[in-house]
Amino acid sequence: MPKFFHQNISSCAFIRRYFSLSALALLMVCFVIVGCGYSSKSLLRSNVRSIYIPIFDNDTFRRGYEFDLTRAVRDQILIRTRLRIVDKDEADSILLGKISSVTENVLIEDRKDNIVESRVAIRADIRWVDTRTGRTIFERKNIRGTSEFIVLRNETLTSSSNESFVGLAQSIVESLEEEWW
Repeated sequence: MPKFFHQNISSCAFIRRYFSLSALALLMVCFVIVGCGYSSKSLLRSNVRSIYIPIFDNDTFRRGYEFDLTRAVRDQILIRTRLRIVDKDEADSILLGKISSVTENVLIEDRKDNIVESRVAIRADIRWVDTRTGRTIFERKNIRGTSEFIVLRNETLTSSSNESFVGLAQSIVESLEEEWW
């Protein structure tokens, strides 16, 4: 037999073996995905399609924070969910919230007691209500958003608070999702 004929047979066997191993690997991945209960469906309750979000209440002395947190929550709902934000009379649900505390802690001071690094923590309580039935869908207290700021980098309490609002808003939106386990 010619030499190239043996090479073609061996390369065909290699290709056949390669594709069988690839198909087996793909099949195993499919079993793992299905076996783990993976789903691409939304974790939000399917019967809620719209939400009204009034300005959060604020039980702290930091004025204006309620507007910033409400804006951050609305932005996160638009970015991360399929819910439509609508007026109160059109909404399937309403998200009520309250800023319960704002704390600032010094993390590092220099030798002259000047603040070098500090942390701001913002806590909120939420209650999600079905407007059609009046029942509470979900309620959670003490959801927390934190961030640090370094004074030497010209970071401020305001910029750090904005980061905290975004983190807190993300936690609030995550808490609206159904538990899947």
